[in-house]
Formats: sequence, C-alpha cells, structure tokens
Amino acid sequence: MLRLLRPKQWTKNALVFAALVFAGRLLEPQAVLLALLAFSSFCAAASSVYIINDLLDVDRDRLHPEKRKRPIASGAIRAEFAFAIAAVLTAVALAIAFFIGLEFGVAVIFYMAMSHFYSLSGKTIAILDVMLIAAGFVIRAVGGALAIDVPSSNWFILCTMFLAVFIALCKRKAELLALSDGAGQTRPVLRAYTVESLNAFIATSMGGVLISYALYVLDTRYTPTMSFQVLTLTLPFVMFGVFRYYLLVETAQAGERAEEVLLRDRPIQLSVLGFALVAISAIYLGN
Repeated sequence: MLRLLRPKQWTKNALVFAALVFAGRLLEPQAVLLALLAFSSFCAAASSVYIINDLLDVDRDRLHPEKRKRPIASGAIRAEFAFAIAAVLTAVALAIAFFIGLEFGVAVIFYMAMSHFYSLSGKTIAILDVMLIAAGFVIRAVGGALAIDVPSSNWFILCTMFLAVFIALCKRKAELLALSDGAGQTRPVLRAYTVESLNAFIATSMGGVLISYALYVLDTRYTPTMSFQVLTLTLPFVMFGVFRYYLLVETAQAGERAEEVLLRDRPIQLSVLGFALVAISAIYLGN
C-alpha cells in the first residue's frame, strides 16, 4: 500500500510551504495549520494521480526493469482495489482543499485535471510533457500562497517553473541513457528526444533557474522587513544545489529518481539546510 501511494514523491509538495516561509508567516499558528492542510491535500491528490497513472501504464511498466516491480504492474494489488483507493484519495484531497478555501480548492482541481491529462496523452508529446510537469510544481507554489492568502512573487513562480523543467529534463535524459534502444517501449515520448537536444534544454533551464532566483532576490531590496543583503547569501546555495544535481545526473544516473537525491545526497542536504538557515535569517531577523 505504501509503495502504491509513493510517499517519497510527497517531498515535491513541500513547495506549498514556500509562501509561508517567504511571506514571513512561519510563526503564525493559523497560517502554519493552513499550510499543513494544503500539504496534506496535495499529498492525497498526488497519490491518487500516481495510482491512475499506474493503472493506465500497467502494460508499459511491465516492460521496464524497475517499474515492473510497482504494486499494480507486479500484480501485488488488484486494479479494481487500486482504483477504489484513488477515488477515496481524490475525495479526501478535495474535501480538505475546499475546507481551506474556494480558490485553493479550484487550484487542486486544476492540478488533478492537468495531471490526468498528462497521464492520458500529454506525456506522449515532447516538450509539452516537461511543461506539464513544471506546471504541477507551479500550481503547488501558487496553492501555498492561496492557502494562507498572501500574494505570489512573479520571480519566485518563474524560478519554480524553470527548476521543475530542469529536473524533468534531467529525468528524461537519465531515462534515455538508462533504457537505450528500449526507451521508446516504456516511454514513447523518449523517441522524440536526443541526448544533444536534452543537453541544450537542460542548460537553458539551468540558466533560467539561477537568473530568475537572482531577480527574485533583487526584488526583495524594496521589502523593509527583509534583509536584502543577507538573502543575497542564499545565491551560492542555489547555484551549488543546481550544479550538484546535474553532476549527479551525469555521473551517478540520479535523474530518474529526483526525490531520492534529496533524501540521500549529503552535499545537497547540507546545501538545502544552509539555504533555509540563511533565508530564514534574512526574512525573520530582518536588518
């Protein structure tokens, strides 16, 4: 059951806490509670989406050396039971979402609808597939702001989009290299990509991450409650994290399991910790 729900993927939903932290409301109990509920809603929604995706991809998953071990593909869980679990999770996700508020509820519906479109046909269209993945991350970030009723930073949203595109492209490259000639059987869209094209796209998105985050930091110089000088010190952590991740994709074939990099790679963990400490100091200690 745990493997069916893919709890490791829930780390992606931590993006809903970005608005809580960067809006300076981390010390407000009500805002924290709403953010936790938003996180729970996205976790339930994401798990239901993954189950439906596994049901649709069961035949292809059985051809993949790793995915064939998934609960539905391996036969450990019956398809009918898995579908029932997905329906319950969808109901739970929407109940929590609309309890938080109408706008957040609509955001979760849009996230699920877009994710199902990805599972049905979007993932077979090159470029669009990674854009849909990126949109899912953007909705999480915007959803976090909607949950606690604070405005979203355009530069931060843009940075989130570029980062998600970067990670998705790295995953495509890792899959293309790992599966080689059989890549098109397990993921048809890989037939449309080449290593050279992915390298160019990855370099572009990597630059987009660094530039948009730098512009976000520059934009905070007009925020009196935030120390612009201290927040500038987060830039090296972002640069290190992005470059380190790409290095792992190239040397350790880590791109297929993005969530496990965060859970296992100590340098990236230290980079995230350093980023968090400096950012919190800039936001909550001010000048």
